[in-house]
Amino acid sequence: MGIKITRDEDQDLTIHDVTGPVSEEEMHDALDDFYKKETTTRLLWDMSQTDVSHVTPDILQEFIRRSIDLGLQHQGGRVAVFASEDLQYGLARMSMVFAEMESAPYSFNVFRSRKEALHWLISEDPS
Repeated sequence: MGIKITRDEDQDLTIHDVTGPVSEEEMHDALDDFYKKETTTRLLWDMSQTDVSHVTPDILQEFIRRSIDLGLQHQGGRVAVFASEDLQYGLARMSMVFAEMESAPYSFNVFRSRKEALHWLISEDPS
C-alpha cells in the first residue's frame, strides 16, 4: 500500500492518504516531501485506511519531533489527522499531546470525520 500525496494549491492544502501497513521510512519520506518542497500551510493525514497496530509511543514521539524540526520554517500552519477507528484515534491524540509538549510551530488537531478535519483546516478560525 502506501501514501498518496495530493496538493490543492487553491486551498493551500496537502492531503496524505495513508493505506494499508506503512513503514516508518514511508512516513518520514512523506514528511520530508511535505516540508522540503514548496509546501502548503495546511496538511491532512488521512489515517482511516491504515494499519497502525505496530506503532508505539516512541515511534510517534520521534515522528513528531522530526515534524517539528522540519516545520520550524513553516510556522503558523495547520495539521489535521483523520482517524476513524479507536486505535488510530488514540494514537493521533497521543501525537497531538506530543506536539503540544514539544511546542510545535503549527496547530494540530485530530478528527473522527474527514469532513470535519477539512473544515477545520480551511476555516479562517483555527479554534
